[in-house]
Amino acid sequence: MEIRVLGCHGSQLPGRGFTGFLIDGTTLLDAGAVTSVLTLEEQSRIDHVLISHAHLDHIQELPSLADNLCYIRKNDPLTVISMPRVINTLKRHIFNGAIWPDFSILPRAEKPVLQFEPIRSGEKMRVGHLRVTSIPVNHSVESVAYVIESGQGPATKTAIFVGDTGPTEKIWSVAGKGKNVRAIFVETSLPGEMAEMAEMTGHLTPAGLARELEKLYPLMPQIYLYHMKIQYCEAIRSEIERLKNGRIQILQDGQVIRI
Repeated sequence: MEIRVLGCHGSQLPGRGFTGFLIDGTTLLDAGAVTSVLTLEEQSRIDHVLISHAHLDHIQELPSLADNLCYIRKNDPLTVISMPRVINTLKRHIFNGAIWPDFSILPRAEKPVLQFEPIRSGEKMRVGHLRVTSIPVNHSVESVAYVIESGQGPATKTAIFVGDTGPTEKIWSVAGKGKNVRAIFVETSLPGEMAEMAEMTGHLTPAGLARELEKLYPLMPQIYLYHMKIQYCEAIRSEIERLKNGRIQILQDGQVIRI
């Protein structure tokens, strides 16, 4: 499984993008960064988009991706997968003909650019060559983690994208039962001095991350940290270093991870 980090921040400045991960070149996980990073040819290879939740930093470039593909698209539509409520939000507030064209009926209703496919809590779905399971997490709006499996039998490799969350439970229980969990991608948005804001908005601080990772024991995969608010990157980095956990790696835009 190849995971390309298109963007990995919880805020946006030039050269630092919102959240977007490209898996094996064909599956996009969150669309905060995609069209500002990928060429048209690379965009045309994307078949599926998994959306964790409907906040702007995770969907910002989905409208421009649909627009680009309207003019270069291959035969099959781009399938957007998420929880039913998230799909309803996208239809009602983004692809509504007022904010942005409804690409689920364009260029023709019988051959649209987009199609929406709901995934429900705990459901496992085949997404291309991957197997994807959605698990609810604890954010300020409905949000899910995705457990992504590649390969078969003993060769199965699993990556878990926790998404935006505060303290949560079920995803760690699921991770502990997973097959060959190689990597967990988890947020840490704010420094310790903003713990109250993190609690209010459903995010983690480094201390909160440490408490969450204790729930993984005895599982010890590589931990990839993302979604830092850029304004607090240095403070967060310092606090992560003080945890002295060698399994934690802070992601950078453009990084490629192979598991």
